[in-house]
Amino acid sequence: MFKLCNFIILILFWGNAYTTSIFAQQSIDSVLQVNPLQELRHDLDALIESPDMSNAIIGACVQSIETGEMFYRLNESKNLIPASTIKIVTTIAALDYFGPDFRFQTNMYLDGVINENGEYHGNVIIRGSGDPTMSEFFYAEPIKIIESFAKQLDSLGISIIKGNIIGDDSYFDNIYYGPGWSWDDFMYPFSSQINALSINDNSISLVITQGDSVNSLSKYSVIPENNLARIYNYVMTSEPDKITDIITARDFKSNYIEINGNIAYDSTKKRTHVQKIAIDNPTMFFLELFKSSLTKFRIRHNGALLPISMSQNPILYTNLLPAYTHVSPPLSEILKVVNAESHNFCAEMLLKTLAKETQGEGSFDKGTDYLLKYLKSNSITSDNIRILDGSGLSRFNLFTPRNFVTLLNNIYRSNYREQFVKTLAEPGEEGTLLRRMKRSRAENNVRAKTGSMNNISAICGYVTTRDNEVLAFSIMMQNFTAPMTTAQNLQDLILMRLSSFSRK
Repeated sequence: MFKLCNFIILILFWGNAYTTSIFAQQSIDSVLQVNPLQELRHDLDALIESPDMSNAIIGACVQSIETGEMFYRLNESKNLIPASTIKIVTTIAALDYFGPDFRFQTNMYLDGVINENGEYHGNVIIRGSGDPTMSEFFYAEPIKIIESFAKQLDSLGISIIKGNIIGDDSYFDNIYYGPGWSWDDFMYPFSSQINALSINDNSISLVITQGDSVNSLSKYSVIPENNLARIYNYVMTSEPDKITDIITARDFKSNYIEINGNIAYDSTKKRTHVQKIAIDNPTMFFLELFKSSLTKFRIRHNGALLPISMSQNPILYTNLLPAYTHVSPPLSEILKVVNAESHNFCAEMLLKTLAKETQGEGSFDKGTDYLLKYLKSNSITSDNIRILDGSGLSRFNLFTPRNFVTLLNNIYRSNYREQFVKTLAEPGEEGTLLRRMKRSRAENNVRAKTGSMNNISAICGYVTTRDNEVLAFSIMMQNFTAPMTTAQNLQDLILMRLSSFSRK
């Protein structure tokens, strides 16, 4: 009996020991088997802790669109400066309101009488409605659009205009620049004036060519040729081994442009330098180009060029029919330029058009009011964010990574998913991602909108994982002193890691 009891006790001891060893092994296995999502988060943390970006403020949010699972979060509810990624809001709001087939119209009216001898007595009126597309981004030769208006007058038999040529830009207000734009950017086309009647992104190209010999004055030409810009050229032709260094300045609220510096001489070819410059008073720029185009059709003009604000008599359009209408490409093509090329001018023209059509006033204030209302309808309240323009040029804009991801999720589930995603930049394709993430798995699995300003870099959009799971993401960085390429490389590494992720 004693031996039997000892045997039973021994069996129970061995059983407990065996069970304990199984549990211990399972615990070890669970430690050794790392969850793929946890491993991803660990890797992203390690990337973001880069010493080069240690002084930066970084916010990130990554979410699965299908499951809603949050893949990664870092300061996702902190307000940061979005730069051009705010164009996501402007473009989806425009797409939702106007639809992909919407087109802008610019009309020419004749308020007078054409005599049999070809004399036209009356005013020619060109009425803008915010068309942003009369530029090289949409046409090989934008000046041909201006010529099409003149050609129509020629086809009507007009040989002389005895009256004024009026540019009606009243569709928008007269506030050309957005709140928070930097005044020292006003000379550059990325910050050109926003006006309802515009041509060539309201900018010119100044082509500077070396002189005939060393120490001679350089030469220049202006494209398109116009009588509005006044150029003062002080650029000298320097020795061949000297680096070309040209400084351009334009007086605020004028078109007096001064160019200084040097251009290196090259005996084998004519060396040139091209500088694009925004012009002041876009309506007069349009009218000057229109008058120049009249000479091509031998149409003379006896009268003044007037913006609508200087016209003494109100124009009753109800009594007039358009003599000619220029129609823009569809909105779907415009949005591709806005997002893939990050075109500020187009974005702001869309913003003011939204304002005019929804609230009767083509202004920055009314446009951003509409954007905030649109965001509210997408579960993003305006209490803790700020939007003051449509392009992201304003440093007063504030948005969170989480808000971007929420909006991107809603877009992906909307009827406009396909049209919208096509507007975003792709790695290796023409646009802001042309030279990024090439020859990586991310190259064919990222569609995104970028944004950058001094000490600011952001990117948001969609990335597809190795399991074909689509993620909405936003990465926002600011206050760094490292080169811009360092910030962009970090973003690229994060997206490359996300594109290679697998749950298996």
